[in-house]
Amino acid sequence: MTVGFWYEEAQRAMRAATAAVTRRRAGTAGEINGLVGARSDLYHQLARVTELLVGGRPVAEVPDKAAAALVLGRHGQSLTRFYVGLRAAAVVNERLPPAPEVSDGAARSLRRAADAIGVMGDIIAGHVPPGRRPDTPEGIAIRAGGGVQGGLGDIARLAVDAVRLDGRLPAWLDRGGPLAQTYRPVAEAARWTSGSRLSAVAKELVAAAKAQPDLRELDIARSPLHPAPAVDTVDAAIAAVRAARTWLWLHPAQVTGVHLQVGTQLGLAAHVLTADGSLAMTGGWRQAAIAAAELRAAPAAGPAQDTVAEMGEALRWARSLLGPAAARGHMQHRGRDAARLGSEMLLMAAALHRGLRTATQRRNLFVRGDAILERPAGSLVYRAAPHWRPATADDDLVRDLSRALWQIVGSGAEGDPASMVAHVLAQPPRPRAVSPAAAESRSPKPDVLPDDRARPGPRQGEGRQPNPAGAETLAAVSGREAVEDGGVPLSGEILID
Repeated sequence: MTVGFWYEEAQRAMRAATAAVTRRRAGTAGEINGLVGARSDLYHQLARVTELLVGGRPVAEVPDKAAAALVLGRHGQSLTRFYVGLRAAAVVNERLPPAPEVSDGAARSLRRAADAIGVMGDIIAGHVPPGRRPDTPEGIAIRAGGGVQGGLGDIARLAVDAVRLDGRLPAWLDRGGPLAQTYRPVAEAARWTSGSRLSAVAKELVAAAKAQPDLRELDIARSPLHPAPAVDTVDAAIAAVRAARTWLWLHPAQVTGVHLQVGTQLGLAAHVLTADGSLAMTGGWRQAAIAAAELRAAPAAGPAQDTVAEMGEALRWARSLLGPAAARGHMQHRGRDAARLGSEMLLMAAALHRGLRTATQRRNLFVRGDAILERPAGSLVYRAAPHWRPATADDDLVRDLSRALWQIVGSGAEGDPASMVAHVLAQPPRPRAVSPAAAESRSPKPDVLPDDRARPGPRQGEGRQPNPAGAETLAAVSGREAVEDGGVPLSGEILID
């Protein structure tokens, strides 16, 4: 299940919790304890996903509520203000009295929302593990800025819903008697959050994320399965492509000719579906498939063979949609399904290009050389026997295949940075962590626009996210606000090798 599935689950659960606290007041101490615990976890999970998206903590340490209110009141630095607000909102200044938690009503719904956001974070962490370079092509694309702004927009929408719920908690807790006095710190924490500028800052991030690519299609990174699952839907085909693509990216030294052949044929089939059967529109995938068909290599074995099988199942399904009868039967959803599958093939082209380069360097691929004339024993006729030699980077077939795959990756670079790796991956900005005191005392410079929404962002197709001195934008995550966990910068230079 994708990030988008759990995002929608969190939204539904949050709205159910808000409706529950609106309909009636709190019943028991256990019910209040359950809701308060889920509320704190929800804000912590929102902050955790924010850290994963930007590559670290935007601030080195979280200030108290008084300092957080000052930070939230500043102009600019929306990411820092948003993160500080989330961390401050999660804090309740007093321990709750012991009571058995009640998992029903508003408490159960809010717990579902917190757990759903936690799963979103787990999926993202599988691609961008904290403190380490990403291993998957999706993770590298995220670290290059792809989908980050859209992902922050989704987290900000959930934060707006959480603040709306906090606005109704004091009335829910106001039952009179000892409970109202006991849980006064909870009501005060909710009042602080709903009265702060956290919701306004979150709405700034939501506005900045409009028309930006998001990460809702991101799924857990899994290995190819044995035996390969049957593919009969576009979701199953996409899952197979992602599993194969991740394995190819992680094991370029084990890429063989059959990976290149099946991968390029799958890309060609997806492209033909997208182009509605027009062979004139197949472009680089057709050239890549023709070149890959002439390469030879040792047979794949083990996980390498499982990868071929997964791609083969996706190819079989894609080809089943190409016939006239199948096209008529799937006309309603064919265009949308083909577009989804085609978008996944951009990163596949990058993985195949990387594998081709490594396999050529390791002399794992073979091309047909000059024929050798051989005369069988007892025969007067010479026969031209095929001769295979290790492929080199200068061979026409290798050059044609490499150029075609690179053209595919480059042709999509201008449109959808969230679902591909650009020509040259950007070096993610890793500036220093900002202390709370510095964040509070920093004031806008006279020559900097007071509202970072007014600053134009970079084009989506560019491989890097520029950050001019003194300027922080919402169109791209500001490098001044993103550091690795613990405040230690990591080298961000990543190349497709």
